[in-house]
Amino acid sequence: MITIGKLAKQCHVNVETIRYYQRIGLMRIPESHTSYRYYNEQDIETLSFIQKAKDAGLQLSEVQELLNLQLNDREQVRHVIEQRLEKIDQRIHELNALKSRLSTWVDECKTTSENSCPILKELKQ
Repeated sequence: MITIGKLAKQCHVNVETIRYYQRIGLMRIPESHTSYRYYNEQDIETLSFIQKAKDAGLQLSEVQELLNLQLNDREQVRHVIEQRLEKIDQRIHELNALKSRLSTWVDECKTTSENSCPILKELKQ
């Protein structure tokens, strides 16, 4: 049994992060004992799960969904991850389009003989 400060330190997160996860229902709020709340091994595992899922690019809503699933819910887990992959692919497409537009602006800026900046002209249109 450890306190929230030790839990935060052990899992390399801020105490406020743990409190936030509790407020949104990702983690349980333990009972108070002598004005302290003590966390157990399951809490450490839950916090570790959340951090690993976030590191993998999952949104907290997706993490919540995964936390509610059982180990044998492979199809549902796969569905959550497939949906995330679709969102990532969409974002990659958007970023590639943005990169192309900005690259075009830079090329125009390098090659124009006009005194005015073509980038600013484009933005003001």
